[in-house]
Amino acid sequence: MRIVKTAALVGALALSGGLLVPATHAAAARPVTLPSVVATRTVHVDVDGDGHADEVTIEQNGANTFVVNVVTYAGEDDVAQFTSTIDDDWGIEPWYGAARLDGVKGYELLLLTSGADGAMFRVLTWRGGALVAERAPKTLMKGTYDWYLADLGFARFGYRFASGHGHRYVRDFELYASGKYFKGTIVKSLWKAGAWKKVSSKKVKLTKSQAKRYSGISGVTIIARP
Repeated sequence: MRIVKTAALVGALALSGGLLVPATHAAAARPVTLPSVVATRTVHVDVDGDGHADEVTIEQNGANTFVVNVVTYAGEDDVAQFTSTIDDDWGIEPWYGAARLDGVKGYELLLLTSGADGAMFRVLTWRGGALVAERAPKTLMKGTYDWYLADLGFARFGYRFASGHGHRYVRDFELYASGKYFKGTIVKSLWKAGAWKKVSSKKVKLTKSQAKRYSGISGVTIIARP
């Protein structure tokens, strides 16, 4: 296992909906001081939804491989392994935080897997006494388990979560700046039968004011951040 030290990445990264992504315009970037990238991190969040905090450990066990171990308050234990190059790509650790994304009680775990113009990440969740990967909503991106987030000034990719009428929804958006507007596609999905099910897909033309709500990951609170 290795410990990677990072310095302040001045002008290299910008904050987007709580997730770090590269800034393409110097004027839009803000200096960000990142903590050291540690080989092992332990946090306490309620992953199984029983109202008690569970122990979550993320440990590096190879050049680009990591292991997530969850020990619940009730004593259940499971491990999942994933691959990530985010420390090489951006000099940060894979762990980003936890959030209540879907329609099941408990927090999902957000793990960065790679970074370029935007960030790819995986979502782990607790189901039936085990850690499993949650499939991403239907998008134009390839890879059923790959979630994608970016704020490039001229383009925005992300997820807006909401609840209504007893249901849980997510709007997966891909928007591109076009003069005074943002044009693109918003795919709405419903949490049903343990997965995100596509409900609709529509082309949109939003004013900059309307587009403000579509940035990064919104509609949820991300906790236990590095």
